[in-house]
Amino acid sequence: MQQLPLAFRSDGLTLCGTLTLPPGVTPMEPPVPCVVMVHGSGPQDRDGNIRGFRTDILARIAEYLAAQGIASLRYDKRGCGRSEGQFGTAGLLELVGDAQAALDCAAAQPGICSGRLFVLGHSEGAVLCPEICAGSAITRGAIMLCASLRSLEEDLIKNAEVLNRDLQGLKGFRGWLARRLFHTRDPQAVVRALRRRVERSDRKRIWVSFQRVSTKFYRDTFNYDVRQHLAGFQKPILAIGGGKDFQCLPEDTLEIARRSAGSVTTLIIPEMNHMLRRQLGAPSMLDYKDQGDEPVLPEVLRTIAQWLAGFAPGDIPGAGIAGAGTD
Repeated sequence: MQQLPLAFRSDGLTLCGTLTLPPGVTPMEPPVPCVVMVHGSGPQDRDGNIRGFRTDILARIAEYLAAQGIASLRYDKRGCGRSEGQFGTAGLLELVGDAQAALDCAAAQPGICSGRLFVLGHSEGAVLCPEICAGSAITRGAIMLCASLRSLEEDLIKNAEVLNRDLQGLKGFRGWLARRLFHTRDPQAVVRALRRRVERSDRKRIWVSFQRVSTKFYRDTFNYDVRQHLAGFQKPILAIGGGKDFQCLPEDTLEIARRSAGSVTTLIIPEMNHMLRRQLGAPSMLDYKDQGDEPVLPEVLRTIAQWLAGFAPGDIPGAGIAGAGTD
């Protein structure tokens, strides 16, 4: 496996990332397919990590794909890691444009088959996949991992309710302090108030839960509907969801097939949570911090590689994957 540092321009900024190539790939070898990876929410680096919260989701996927002969490009979000810019003022339009610039960069690299370029997104990145892919003529298809098809209001309320439940289970002083800091008395009222603040504010950033966030990002996300982008999307999609994912519910993954105009292959992994890890007990946000060292579920990795292997230059993917449902 080769890990090559790489930089590209987007919106006047230099974004930095890593091009991961299978062993032995050179300009003289047959070109290989390439996946451009799009992060989940928050100020994530190229590996899918936020300061103080390590998941390594994108890094683990890149390593596995390289062993299967598939290249990938992952990058630091603007204003994160080594990339220029300010994450704290960016909106969804900027994130989509950055991903499309990454696609153009990947297509120009020696050893990459420009006819087999794909977008892989996790969580927020999965929601943006159809728009990113539809706006780039060079993409062949999209891989959507743990995508929500619900409004931001629904997701915020649902997540707050789960966190409230988790906080009730914490004992002693730690539990008392956590409830004082993070318990939401009325999630619906809080989310409605947040939307009003976002829509009325003329500031670039506002305070939300002890941190300053991009007003434009929240305004864009409150008004974003991935279902509209799926309605006219005709490229193939691989959609994977987890039965233990409370942030992006598995029924949303199944709905992608009903909303998309193209072919969709879906897989629900019963014991998978939002971090693409195995969750044996009840899904809990408090378990995330301890899962960085655990492997991404092999079912996820194998399914992605098998789906990509169904593409050849000028072809469409073959029918189905063992263990997956094709809708």
